[in-house]
Amino acid sequence: MDTNLLPEPKLAVLQVLDTRRKWHSLDDQRVCVLCDRAITGRQIEFIPDGAGSFAARCPTEGCASVPSDWFYHGSASVSAKAPAHRTSEVSLWE
Repeated sequence: MDTNLLPEPKLAVLQVLDTRRKWHSLDDQRVCVLCDRAITGRQIEFIPDGAGSFAARCPTEGCASVPSDWFYHGSASVSAKAPAHRTSEVSLWE
């Protein structure tokens, strides 16, 4: 059961629930290690717990993963930009 959270509150809830990784937008991708599926914040299901809080679950049917089971997809874990100039050769004598 997914709630009808608007995008901004949905992102805020996801940022609170996923204490291991940063979510900058609902378009950020993660990989679920239980079902091996790439998911976005928009696809994640939010389930109210009855006390005003939410739980987040993988959108894959039958997958019981939670935010701690989702890892950065591709190069999303690299927060710094790549150097402007790279060389494949290194001289030890310079």
